[in-house]
Amino acid sequence: MLKLMLKNNTYSGKLIVFEGTDGAGKTTTIGLTQKLLEEKYGKDQIISVKQPTDMSRKTKLFQKMMYSKNHDDIDYRAVQLLTMSDRVQHSFEIITPALRDGKIVICDRYIFTSLANMLARGYREEYWFFDAAKHLIKPDITFLAYVDPALAIKRIKNRPDECDRHLDEKLLINVAAEFCNMAVEQNFTIVDTSRDSNLAFSFIKEVLKREKIL
Repeated sequence: MLKLMLKNNTYSGKLIVFEGTDGAGKTTTIGLTQKLLEEKYGKDQIISVKQPTDMSRKTKLFQKMMYSKNHDDIDYRAVQLLTMSDRVQHSFEIITPALRDGKIVICDRYIFTSLANMLARGYREEYWFFDAAKHLIKPDITFLAYVDPALAIKRIKNRPDECDRHLDEKLLINVAAEFCNMAVEQNFTIVDTSRDSNLAFSFIKEVLKREKIL
């Protein structure tokens, strides 16, 4: 299978990425991590971002993929092209300048989300995707928030703001499997987010200390 090859981070800043399926518990751990790092370095030195950005999230194509049950007239390559252009521009405009200035960037989802979703849908020979990804910076740390997919699905269904969303449970299960498959190759640090959030956060703090970020 084709391999994701990202650029090494040659800047003084650090890129910390949080990945995982919906319902895995990323939001809580990101918030705690951001607060901790802001206390150490100051709010002006910590940049918290999310991918895909609103540039692609608010398009009709992305909205249809998220909220419509019928995807027969959606070519998923079009979605990938949309989000890839978003990621490349976001990296160029926001992430790279922040890293160059020595700041810490916390990113909620990254290129790994696109890859996991693409593979889970059976797209495994997309050479253009891997070629474009070479322009993105490799994270210094990637935390993979992981819970059993059944628990993630239960969490999503319990969210009041998710009632209008189309949830493809089989796809979520497949995406979770793809994240696990790429964990070794991409050097993910897996965080068990099925437990109390403070326990998961304690583990994250230890990793940040080990990497001399704390």
